[in-house]
Amino acid sequence: MTRWRALAIAIAMCVLAACSGPAPAPPKALGTPRNVDDVTGIWRSVHQNTLEIRRNGTFVLITTVGSEAMAGDYSLSQDKITFFDTKGCSDAQGTYRVQVSAKDRMELSLPDDTCGPRKLGLSDPFVYAS
Repeated sequence: MTRWRALAIAIAMCVLAACSGPAPAPPKALGTPRNVDDVTGIWRSVHQNTLEIRRNGTFVLITTVGSEAMAGDYSLSQDKITFFDTKGCSDAQGTYRVQVSAKDRMELSLPDDTCGPRKLGLSDPFVYAS
């Protein structure tokens, strides 16, 4: 009986060891964007918000809360990104601290933004989609 128990334990340990693959790579460190290319592209959040930042200084934000996309302009200066002329936000500008790992993930923090829907849509970290 002891032999069968030892065999069962050995098999269970082998199965558990086979199921555990290599640990995932740690996330790349976030930093100040070097240029606009570090932030351009399509980004998605855990809540399925989509932020498209274009090289030409425009952006589109689609949220799961609002029915219409918010689109407008942005400017990037060191670790600050400012959104303005946003559809649905009147004249409200929103400035955020931007930290990015190019083509990987991006966080917008320390918001100075009176446009509630835009602020809510940008509150989660983003991962690069394309």
